[in-house]
Amino acid sequence: MLGRLKEAIPYAALLGGAAFLYWDSSRFASLGRAGQLSPAFWPRAVLALLMGVCAWELARRVLFAPPRPRAEARPAQDEGEEARARRHPLLLAAGIGLTVAYVLLLGILGFFLATAFYLAGFMLVGRYRRAGVIAASSVLGSLAFIFVFMKIVYVSLPLGVGPFERLSIWILAALGVH
Repeated sequence: MLGRLKEAIPYAALLGGAAFLYWDSSRFASLGRAGQLSPAFWPRAVLALLMGVCAWELARRVLFAPPRPRAEARPAQDEGEEARARRHPLLLAAGIGLTVAYVLLLGILGFFLATAFYLAGFMLVGRYRRAGVIAASSVLGSLAFIFVFMKIVYVSLPLGVGPFERLSIWILAALGVH
């Protein structure tokens, strides 16, 4: 039982932090205009989902977790080899580099292109190699993000400069987002 409680501590801490932030967001909940979503709507929605997931994980880990099997004795050398086999510091560095490049190029390429390249790059760094799936996922994922951010969440996205701006405006018009 003590092991289950230890596993639940991060979820309890996250639940408490999310509950505090949810309560604290009431300070700016009244700043919205009539007929529009309050500035607190999306943060509160995300925090409510986070609290739900944390509560679920707490209950699952404390109340419904199956008994843990006793660990089999293995030589320490085997565990070290397994741990080394799972670490990929170059892939981690590539992922960090992709994220930095994404942030730097977002204003130049615009949201659509930068996000499509970012998604494709991450799939390649993650060692996924089916080019058709990567291309389709990247383009459709970028379009989906544009639609959600601009039509549902009402967030302005960077258009890019020069020909990238024209491409972004064409895509927004095609999606019916102005």
